[in-house]
This record gives sequence, structure tokens and C-alpha cells, in this order.
Amino acid sequence: MPDPGLVWEPGRTPAASRFGDIYFNRNGGLPEARHVFLDGCGLTQAWREQCAFTVGELGFGTGRNFLATWELWKRTSRPGARLHYVAVEGYPLTRTELGACLDQWPELAHLACGLLKVYPEPQPGFHRLFPGDGITLTLLYGDAVDALSQLEADVGAWFLDGFAPEKNPAMWSAAVFTEMARLSHAGTRLATYSVAGEVRRKLDEAGFEVSKAPGFGAKRDMLRGQFRGPARKSALQPWFAKPQRPKQGHAVIIGGGIAGTSTAHALMRRGWHTTIIDRRGALAYEASGNPAGVLMPRLTAAPNLDGRFYAAAWRFALQTIEDLGGAGDATSRDHCGLLHLATDDAEAARHIAIAAEGPLPDSLLVRVDAAEASDIAGCALPYSALYFPQGGWLKPRAFCAALAGSTHRLLNVDVGAIHHNNGVWRISDAAGHVCAEADVVILANALGAANLPISTWLPLKARRGQITLAPPTSMSAQLRTVLAYGGYMTPAIPSSNDGAHCIGATFDWVDTDAFDIDPRVVEGDHARNLADLARALPEMMAGSDVRSLTGRAAYRCTTLDHLPIVGPMPEQTTYLRDFAELRHGHPWARYPEAVYQPGLYALTGLGARGLVSAPIAAEVLASMIAGEPWPLERDLVTALHPGRFLVRDLKRRES
Repeated sequence: MPDPGLVWEPGRTPAASRFGDIYFNRNGGLPEARHVFLDGCGLTQAWREQCAFTVGELGFGTGRNFLATWELWKRTSRPGARLHYVAVEGYPLTRTELGACLDQWPELAHLACGLLKVYPEPQPGFHRLFPGDGITLTLLYGDAVDALSQLEADVGAWFLDGFAPEKNPAMWSAAVFTEMARLSHAGTRLATYSVAGEVRRKLDEAGFEVSKAPGFGAKRDMLRGQFRGPARKSALQPWFAKPQRPKQGHAVIIGGGIAGTSTAHALMRRGWHTTIIDRRGALAYEASGNPAGVLMPRLTAAPNLDGRFYAAAWRFALQTIEDLGGAGDATSRDHCGLLHLATDDAEAARHIAIAAEGPLPDSLLVRVDAAEASDIAGCALPYSALYFPQGGWLKPRAFCAALAGSTHRLLNVDVGAIHHNNGVWRISDAAGHVCAEADVVILANALGAANLPISTWLPLKARRGQITLAPPTSMSAQLRTVLAYGGYMTPAIPSSNDGAHCIGATFDWVDTDAFDIDPRVVEGDHARNLADLARALPEMMAGSDVRSLTGRAAYRCTTLDHLPIVGPMPEQTTYLRDFAELRHGHPWARYPEAVYQPGLYALTGLGARGLVSAPIAAEVLASMIAGEPWPLERDLVTALHPGRFLVRDLKRRES
């Protein structure tokens, strides 16, 4: 990303050489922020009776306004309320630069530490962060118009704190103010230090009523205002419209694997009471029950939806793991890194393209040559590679247990049906007995979701996967990092079969109905796993006896477009009726908003990347349920919507 060119002017005043402007006056930085933005928006009064409040900022800069808002929130907000702070920044500082700027205010040092702990290195996209005290910070890195146009939120107060309009006109454009208006409601407040006539005119045209107020220090005036309307049309296509927000209460999550436990974690963070129901006697029994799960993103050479989603998922998954205890006992993680080997010319070219595209910062991804890869791995490798320093492996069951935390569990319960009546969901077992009631139900039971009468239309497919546990050879015993080469191989896992490598995994289409049968470990699949490894690294496991190997097999739940299913569940009959004319390409305005099963959501179809994708998918889902700002760009969230398959089928039908 472009950098602001941080320089320090006399008196330790930080400035951006790119714009020829200072971030703040060192002597008045915090008092100015409090006067212009906090008092200017009347935040103490605005959020006094609110259970949740959202602040939007144009120009995150040094984080000064965020820390001042956080400190005020702690002192004056309603107990148990939640603050969402959404900030746009086109030229972000690095973590080191941010820390140097925040050193200016020792009185906020404890809050600055929380921000620095989660602050991401510059990388385009949305970044959902949890700095502490139940506050959610969402940083939108990129062009202001582009970022805001992809945001879904209901903002209660706006801080306009970009560099001066004459220095950075793009931040003060009519297009930016139009997007602000779309994200506002009647009474949304606004404050800015700028009183430029053009700024006032553009804000007025966008629907904000502004007036001058006393400025701070040597600056005589500032602007304060409110959004008067009219409300702007939603940017969501009607078939992806937001569902009605359910009342906060009890959520039942069907499925106790990585999807279900991630959902429980995200909802409990928001104060929901959750119950996980699973047909097995323990959490993470099925596809999430392998002894080791590899931590690796799925990147693409071009910035398509697939690659953007998994890059964002990777960042969020790493943060989630750290929040749960990092490399400690909570997740049993081995922070050993991962090398994705370029085993042929085509893969090498793809790696070069990925590195050039820069989907992740250097701290998360670097391309290395064969010598560097060998040094990292601890054994000779003949290939260049993409190196993920934060990659490695963890124990999925430990991860799921840490995510589930104290959530209530109903195990050995095979859900047969769910019914909604008088605002309550009733969940029945296979014998027809009601085992739970809830305000919200989330289908997180992988292929089992399509077996429930209410959701048989979900196009889920089964893939059988088998891993191989193999004792080390003299060469493989030296391996220090995970290797990926089409398949994957972990270093020897101390607690697994006296230090076996986990090698895998097969990925075979099967009859979806077969998921009810426990898959058997097949000797021939051990041979296939070793053969895949031998094609890349012939000497690594030479001499291994397939007949003596152990392993584990499970079914993975996939979708045809390789993206998970995340979001509200359409009422199928109504959905198909209301959008039947999609085959003729009629404009959006001709359609009503989508009708959903009230309080019913799905998170399934994670495929082979569930450890990486489930945490951000659950965060998306929980944000929808709670009516919060979305943590990802709109086009990514709608690409996950359960109704996308119904829409695609309608568009493909002939008239």
C-alpha cells in the first residue's frame, strides 16, 4: 500500500510528507480531538441509552481519535454496551510508526498497548480487530470511496479528520459524502475541523445539515452537523437484502465442529447464550477431529473473490488463534511456519504472480528460493517456495474446545427437524422429541444441513479425505516446518503415534448420502498420500511400509464454487417466486427484498480450509445477527450468501 511518508517536524510533531500536512499539533492533540470530534458529535449524550453505537472516521491516521473515543466510552457508556469504530485509511502507518506516534500520550498508554497488539501491517481490505473492553475496531485500508462503497453499517457519528481539503481533496469529495449518507440514519451526527465552503456545500447536497461552532485553539471555527435525509437506497441487491434482526437471546447451533464452535465463540463475544447440539458424543468428532490441521491460506494470483476472501480469512484466523492463547495449550499450535513448494514451472510462475500481487504483507508471506527454503525446513529441498512464517499446524479438537468455551452442549443428539412457531424455533431429535428451543438457529452441521427438511435445497457435496500418520525416516526427522506440495506433510508430531508425521490428504467425491457412515481407513489411500509426497520429494519417506501405517478418514462438506455458505436462509418457495423473472434480466427495482426463514442461518461448506475460513465466516454471521457493521466487503459477504445458488439457478433457466 502507499505510505504517507511519516516525518517528524520540530517539537516531535508527526507529519505526512506525501500531503505536506501534520497529523496533529503535539501540544493540543488530545484536547483538540476531544473538543472537535467527541464533544462536536455530543457522544456522551448520543450513546447514553444505546446498547450499541457505531462511530465512523475518515482518516484513521495515528489512532488519536480512536483512543480518545475508547477512553470516553469506558467512562460514560451504558454497562454492557458495545462500541463499533469503523475507520477509513488510504495511507496507513506501520505498527512501528504508529507506536512512535502514540508515545506522545502516556496517559493513554494502556489503551495504546491494546491497539498496537492487534494493529495490522498495511494491507488493502477490511480488518476486523478486538483491541479490548468489548470494543470492535474495523479498519478499511484503501481509497475512501472504494472502501465506503463496500461497507455495510449503520453509523451514529462521523469524524471527518482527513488531511486538509486542499492537501487531500479525494477524502473530501462529493462521492465520499454520498457514501457517508448511505451509511447514516436520521440524526446521525458529524464533526470536522474544516469549515471550507466547498466542504459545507457538498455535505449539504449529501443530506447533512451543518453549522459553524467554536473551533479549538488558534482555529476559530469548526463544523458540526446531523444527517437530515433523505435515506439512501441500499446498495444490496434485493435477493441479498439484510434479514430482520432477531432479538438477542438464545442461539442453538447445530454442529460441534469448527463451524459450530467458531459461531459459538463469535456470538458469545456479543453476549448471546448459545447451545451446541451435535450427533456425536464429543465436539470436533468428524472432519474437525484429525490429530493435526494445517494452517495455510488459499491464495490466488489474481485479486478475485476467492483469493480476497481467503487472504482476509487467514489474517483473522491468526488473530483468533492468538486471542485464544497463541502457541499455548489452548489450541496446541505449533508455530513452525509453512513452505508451499513450487514443484513445477507452472507452480513457480503462479508463486511469482502471487508474490507480485501482494495479497499479504511481508510479515505473513514471502517468496524464498530453494536454498532459503532448505534452511527454513532443516533439510534439502530442490524448490523455491512461498513461505508463511505464521503458518504451521494445530490440533483441531483443542482449537474447537477453546472456541466453544463455556457454551452449553447437547451431545449424542441427532437433529431430525426444526420448526418455527410464534417466534420460537423448536429443535427435534430423530425420534421427534423437542430437545431445545431458541430465538435463532444456525445450521453448522456440514452435510447434515441438507438432510433437514427445511434446507434440503442446499447444494452441498461430500469429499472423503484420508490422512496418513507415518513414523519419521532419517531425512524426515530433520523437518522443522510444514511442507505443502499439492498434498502436505507436517514435522513429526510428538504426541501423535510416538512422533508421526501427518501426511495428506485425499480429496475424493463420494455419494452425499454416505456421510452418515463412518469412513474406513483404506490402505490404498495411504499409498496415494505417500506417492504424492514421493513425486515431489522422493527421498523424504523412502522405505516406509504402507502396511504398518495408521491414519484417519472423514467427510468434508464442499460447495461447487469452493466458497462456504454463510448467511440467512431464504424461504425457498417465496424466494423462487419473487425472483423468477431474473431469467429476463429485469432491473433490481422490479423486485421485493428477499424473504428469509426468521432467525435461521447457515454456516457450512467449508471444504478443506475450515480452520482458516471458519473464524471469519462466523464473524460475518454474528455481525449479521447482531445488526453490526460487516467485517468484510459487501461483495465478499454476498458471495457467501446461501441464496446465491437459487439466484444462479434462476438466471440459468430458459424462459
